[in-house]
Amino acid sequence: MKPKLLIDLDKVKQNATELVRVAHEQNVTVTGITKGDCGNLDFAHTLVESGVDYLADSRVENLKKLSSLMIEKMLLRSPKLSEVQDVVRYADYSLNTELKVIEALSNAARSQNKTHQIILMIDVGDLREGIWFEDDTAILTAVNKTLQLPNVHLAGIGTNLTCFGGIIPTRKNYGIIHQIAHHIRQTFNIELPIISGGNSSSLHMLYETGIAGGINNIRVNQAIFTGQEIAFGQQLNGWASDVIRLQAEIIELQTKPSKPIGRKAYMNAFGKPSTFSDKGLRKRAILAIGKQDVDIHGLVAMDLGITIEGASSDHLIVDVTDSVLKLQVGDTIDFQVTTYASVLSGMASNYIEQRIYHEVL
Repeated sequence: MKPKLLIDLDKVKQNATELVRVAHEQNVTVTGITKGDCGNLDFAHTLVESGVDYLADSRVENLKKLSSLMIEKMLLRSPKLSEVQDVVRYADYSLNTELKVIEALSNAARSQNKTHQIILMIDVGDLREGIWFEDDTAILTAVNKTLQLPNVHLAGIGTNLTCFGGIIPTRKNYGIIHQIAHHIRQTFNIELPIISGGNSSSLHMLYETGIAGGINNIRVNQAIFTGQEIAFGQQLNGWASDVIRLQAEIIELQTKPSKPIGRKAYMNAFGKPSTFSDKGLRKRAILAIGKQDVDIHGLVAMDLGITIEGASSDHLIVDVTDSVLKLQVGDTIDFQVTTYASVLSGMASNYIEQRIYHEVL
């Protein structure tokens, strides 16, 4: 039996509905992101039912899975030149930084008799994608050339924060985007309807002070799974945190010393030094899952008497001495999946079964 990721769609809907409610009260549209579950159609349908305004994913392969859903879709990552035909075919919008790619999208859209929407990304300090905000010439050149291309339309500008450099959204950096949008509108006499900002790190602003800087669209993924904003790691009121659980099977149950015995290597198999405290003899279970399958750092046992001691590539070692359960080989142990890294790695694993459910398994 494979390990299982269990995704509670009722809690997904709870979180997404609350997000849409708060955002729409501030005239901010919501882009619901499906990359965390690899473009699962049931998950995406739940986001649509919750009222999101767009669906988005970083991979065209996932957007293709969602083509039956009647909602506008967005490619989150700058398109590869090799995939522009599929980008135009399966995405209404794409986030872009390179003129060469926008030109290729224009040609692809013309060949398909479509108009593709462009959101030009601006980097305001996180140092992931985007034209650097201080390079006014590069920004205006990109806008000017995009406006001249057939079959593409400059729908707006956007920025991304926190994902790489850990920079959180503030009134200052969102204000920069607002100023750039104003400058583009004035210079080219265009509407530029979308100013897209942030991700789950912007939710603290949405709840506490309101979104700043004229931002009228947010792209959210991580908080849907964890119920937390990521700027300060706070649990959001009215949001569920236990959206995803992981189940793994016990393949060994033995009482052993808690500290390894023998001459110790400088580092373990993953190139890291390892340290252990001596807690005496402990009852330990080995589960049929490991680092090759999931980022173990985001797993927390549902039974608080169970602690994770560590993992190798395909073994997860847990201490079950204080568990209230009468565990046996062949039983499963449930974990709450608390971090986005664990969600992503687990959903992408070929060795973990994904199971979507409503309330009762």
